[in-house]
Amino acid sequence: MKIINENIKEKRFKRSYLLCGQEDYLKRQYKEKLKEAVTGGDDMNYSYYEGKQIDVKELIDTCETLPFFAEYRLVVMENTGFFKNACDDTLVDYVKNIPDYLTIVFVESEVDKRSRLYKAVSQNGYVSEMKVQEGAVLKKWIVSLLTAQQKKMDGRTLEQFLEYAGSSMD
Repeated sequence: MKIINENIKEKRFKRSYLLCGQEDYLKRQYKEKLKEAVTGGDDMNYSYYEGKQIDVKELIDTCETLPFFAEYRLVVMENTGFFKNACDDTLVDYVKNIPDYLTIVFVESEVDKRSRLYKAVSQNGYVSEMKVQEGAVLKKWIVSLLTAQQKKMDGRTLEQFLEYAGSSMD
């Protein structure tokens, strides 16, 4: 996650990102951060695909479309199953040679680290595993949220809150 934040700050993006793991809140947050940073809030140069029925040829055609009045184009694919099941070799080859104007973000819950697509993204882009956060990290995060709202919670109440709410950041 630190590398993604640095890429956003420097406005130097990898060609591909894989946001994977069980913490949906972090995947959603970083997907939105990347969208805002890459497109500047302009939906004209943004494409979103979701689900397992994505036509790879149509996807690559979209990726080949040059950005319109912008430096970058962003394509986000969510819950495609490309990293869990066998993936079209055309997509794997494309990920290895993504044009400079394009950033692709994959958002997946489950991945097989042995898949060709996973290896292509990890070699040519960046993989960030969003794991369920530990208690100490959650406590810091909750305190920072409360501080931003000018609220406080004592340690015992915070412990009880985490016990009731669980470890999901949602």
